[in-house]
Parts: sequence; C-alpha cells; structure tokens
Amino acid sequence: MVTSKFRIGKFILLSSLVTCLGAVNSYTPASAADQSAVSTLRQQAKTHRKLQNLRDKLGTLQKVVTDDRHIAYRLDKKVRGYYELTDREKHTSILGDLASEEHAHRYNFMAVRTYYGSKQTLVAVRMYDLYDTYKPLSQAPAPTQLAVYDFDYEPITGYVPIQALHEVQPVVHRKKLANVPYYLNMFDGYHMANTYKMTVMRVWNAIPGSQPNVTSNDVSPYMYQQLYATREATNNQGRTYLYLHNKKGPIGWVRKSHQLSQGKYISPVTRLLHVQQHERLTRQIQPLATRHGYHLSQRVYNVYDRYGRLTRSLAMSYLFYPNLFIIKNNRVVTAKFYDHYYHVVKSVHNAKGLKSVTVNPKPGTLDYWDDNSRYAAFNDKNSDELYYLEDGLEDPESTYGTISVSHSGYAVMKSSGMASLE
Repeated sequence: MVTSKFRIGKFILLSSLVTCLGAVNSYTPASAADQSAVSTLRQQAKTHRKLQNLRDKLGTLQKVVTDDRHIAYRLDKKVRGYYELTDREKHTSILGDLASEEHAHRYNFMAVRTYYGSKQTLVAVRMYDLYDTYKPLSQAPAPTQLAVYDFDYEPITGYVPIQALHEVQPVVHRKKLANVPYYLNMFDGYHMANTYKMTVMRVWNAIPGSQPNVTSNDVSPYMYQQLYATREATNNQGRTYLYLHNKKGPIGWVRKSHQLSQGKYISPVTRLLHVQQHERLTRQIQPLATRHGYHLSQRVYNVYDRYGRLTRSLAMSYLFYPNLFIIKNNRVVTAKFYDHYYHVVKSVHNAKGLKSVTVNPKPGTLDYWDDNSRYAAFNDKNSDELYYLEDGLEDPESTYGTISVSHSGYAVMKSSGMASLE
C-alpha cells in the first residue's frame, strides 16, 4: 500500500512537471501592440505624477505667461523656492544660497515664465551669468539666451514666489568721456580673489550685471599700448567699468581698477633701458605654444653695446613685473625688481657677480606670499645660463612663468598653471 501511494504521488509530480514544461515551451513574447500599450501606461503614470507634483505646488494651474527677459530683478534675501515644478520636491529651499545675505548684492535675475495657480504664483528665474571665451566677442551668446555652453548654472535657476521679485536698474550711473587716456598695467594677486569671476582680468562685450549673458575675452592683447576711455558706467553691484578704444577701434568694457592707470602709455623700454644711439635693442616674445592661460606672453628686451656685448636685459615676467639686470664682464652685477607701477621693490648689487635672490611681495599688496614672489639665479658656472627668473610658484596648481637667458642673450620662456582661477 505504501508503495502504491508512492507511485501515485510520483506520477502526479511528473504530470505536473510535464504540464509546466509544456507551458514554458508554449510561451511567446508580448506583441508590439502590447509593448506599446505598456509604454503608454507608464508614460501616463509618469505624467500623472508630474501633474500631481505641479498641483501640490501651484494648485490648479490657471495660466502661464512668458516674461520680458530684458527686465532685471533682485530676489528677497533668503528667498525660498523650488528647483523644479514637476518633481517630488515637496518643500521649498534656499536656491543654492544665491539670495542669502552673503551673496544678495552680487546677483541680478531675469524672469523667464510666470506660472499662475490657485495656491500661489511662481516665477521661473535665471541668474545673470558671466561667460568667458577665446572666440571673438562678435560670436558671443545672445544677451537673453537661456542655455549657453559652459555656463556655470542651469538655464533655470529655480522657481520663486512672484512677490519675492523686485525690479531694479542694473546700471545706476552712466556718463560720456572725452577720450581719457589709460593703459593697462595688468593686475596684482591681492585683488584677484576678492573680485567676482576675475572681472579685472577681462574685457567684456557689455557691462557685467547689465544683462543675463555677458561675455569676455582676455585683456592681454591690449597691453603695451595706449587706450582711451569714451564711456563710464557703474552697475548696481557697485562696480565701475570703462568703455575703451585703441587706435584700431572699440575694445569693450574693462573694470576701472588698479589694473588701469590713467595717463600716457610709456613703454618699459623707454622707462627703464634708456637705449643710446650707439646701442642695439632686441626684443623676444614668448611663443604661444609655451604659453598657458589668460596671461600675456612674457618678453625679454636686450641692449648690446657697439662691440656686440650684452649690457642690459629687461625681463617682463609672467605677472607683468619688470625685472632689470645690468651685465658687466659677462656677469649680472645689478638686479632691480619693480612692481606694476615701476616702483622698485628690491635692488641688489655685487661687483663680482650676483648669485641668487628672492623677491617677496610687500605685505598687504599681494594675495599669496609664494604665488606672487619672484626668484632669480645668476651666473651659473655649469651652464651657458646668464640668469634664470621665476615669477610665481612653480606648481601645476598655481600660476607661474620662467625665463632663462643665455650669455648671448637668447631667452627661453615658459608658463603654466591654473591661470584662469575661475
């Protein structure tokens, strides 16, 4: 009897297994129509969730109005809003801390679209941004263009209550100037970190803060020349800019700061070398292939006497510091290091020939003790190097340039580092 029951159970088990295998073998994939229906249901569910999220924030959506993007707004301090309207963001937050007390004075916003609802009205806002390119300014993004490649922020910064927006005048002061002469003396490190997005290093196609998209180029091409200011303007962030021209025509807006000196441009050669009629002057400019970042190419000016002997060498180093070396008997005997305004920072002399010297920034005038110092070594007995000059901290994470000049006067110039600092 036990054996009979065991056989019956085994038969039932085998029958069930065969039935299951038959079901597996008879399975066919869902049809394209079934797959499309499932996809449609999923999309409908996703849309339903988005609509529900929108209702949670706005209530019943009544209308959407496209705003005038040319109007500038400020937001309330610590205004709370949403990053998205249709996601699960149930609670408001401070949008990237952009409107907090620490940063409120820096930013203008444009209104993109206004969403009117039964609960509240929210405005999609976009923060004014600064764009930086090596291309001609004529190829800059449109002033109110939303999505721009390589901008720091998203096309829509967030969605804030309409009552948090306050219209402002982005430019609070304008005046015309009668070709007031200026020239660029470059910049010093002390001011770099304190200026939002390095505006002192750039030339802009519009006044920064005056429109949603303002684009800039490097100021380096406009060194070593006379410039003229024809307009002056101050934005509502308290920064003043000059509209500059050179002999070829308009350049753009440049920050009115320590970077600009008012008056007639005098070349460093005229100021420091005083070349006589019987002397010969040569100029070497750093090749673009060995140049990095926004900074101008370094330069070396050499003066030779009537017998072809090198007597003076002027090196314009990486941060546009003048460095003058007096040479006698094929050795550097005097070195003078200047600031951007041609004031002597340090002067050393040794009639038998200098060895090395480090020029540290004056306290309170430069940002980083090492990054803006200069180091020079002279009269290397083991090589043909007359002098070696290093400007800045030689580190891949910093900004620096090097100049090596042989006894014949030939210069090798290189620069590297994170020159943009943005």
